[in-house]
Amino acid sequence: MFRRHSKFEAAKKLEPPNLERKQPGGRPRSSGFANPRLRLNPVKHYLPLILLLVFHPGLLNASDKAEQEGRDLIEQAEAKTNIFALPSFEMKASVRVDNVDNKGKSLDGSYLLLWDGPERWREEISLPGYTEIQVGGKGVIFLKRSTDFIPLRIEQLHSALGYGSGGGSYPHRSLISVGPRQDETIKKIHGRKINGSKVDCVEIVDHENHTREVCVDQTTGTLVRENPFLDRELMPVDGKLFPRFLSYVDYGKPVAEIHVTELTTPKQLPSSAFNPPPGTVSKPGCMNPTPARLVKRVTPRYPEQERQSHVEGTVSIYAWIGKDGSVSEPRIVSSVTPGLNDASLDAVRQWRYEPASCNGTPIDIEIVLTVIYQLR
Repeated sequence: MFRRHSKFEAAKKLEPPNLERKQPGGRPRSSGFANPRLRLNPVKHYLPLILLLVFHPGLLNASDKAEQEGRDLIEQAEAKTNIFALPSFEMKASVRVDNVDNKGKSLDGSYLLLWDGPERWREEISLPGYTEIQVGGKGVIFLKRSTDFIPLRIEQLHSALGYGSGGGSYPHRSLISVGPRQDETIKKIHGRKINGSKVDCVEIVDHENHTREVCVDQTTGTLVRENPFLDRELMPVDGKLFPRFLSYVDYGKPVAEIHVTELTTPKQLPSSAFNPPPGTVSKPGCMNPTPARLVKRVTPRYPEQERQSHVEGTVSIYAWIGKDGSVSEPRIVSSVTPGLNDASLDAVRQWRYEPASCNGTPIDIEIVLTVIYQLR
């Protein structure tokens, strides 16, 4: 059922589409005066500027103001979307994923999430040929899955949901927590349109000058995700707003879709629902951990044979990110050629992360990494 996907993105970088690397810049030129007859009184020359700053102290705090306004905007949007702030809820949905074994055909299944707080929850995914059950306890997750890895389409399904127990390194996927990390600052806020809706976008930059944006719908005040995600039709639940339709889009085609059919807040959930089923494996974890963050990326080599043949594509790799930030047990879940596959594995093994964590405690997490090859 789950094999390589035949369509690939055209970008040669691991970071999400909305992350940009710092462009090289030159040093500012000095414009000193060589004419000895031209002399300026420094105090007199700068006095208007000094007076302007004294009588308009707000000009000195423009960056601080943008920082605070950006944080407030994000926090208010998170509060509207974060259904996990509710004491309990039940979500049922129908799901559909693209069948990579049979082009043009899809697989239909079901999804269930029971939430009774961070120490009592249950999540189920059921599709033809695949089942997954997770039961969360105090600092532990009990997992039962029909495969010993995360298939690519299941990873995309989890990403489309906007939450989960995984600790991937892409904050733009989340509908729960998207604010700046400790190494990030807010640069500015600007307005634009996404899918026809007016949004306010907060530009966030890290210490390496990589940028990302968090966008908020001006009408609803909720978080708005961009490509590869498409969310539609907000549904209310006990003061929160959550999308009824969520999807992961690849080259204009949804490859993983969720249609929420029920989202309710029952007075009581059955205790038996939170008993781990037989055959589960336990591991430290939690719902919505702090995601891992890539801190060292080794660029994969482009094999000469593929370069000469103009072979491009995306290699997807399932792996574990350990508590020490290392990458272990990588395996290909979506391939291109043996040469590109091997080059990707060689590079990914050398990547290092700031590990994912639950309440400040580092944890091991599963992840699907992508390496994108494009000739320019």
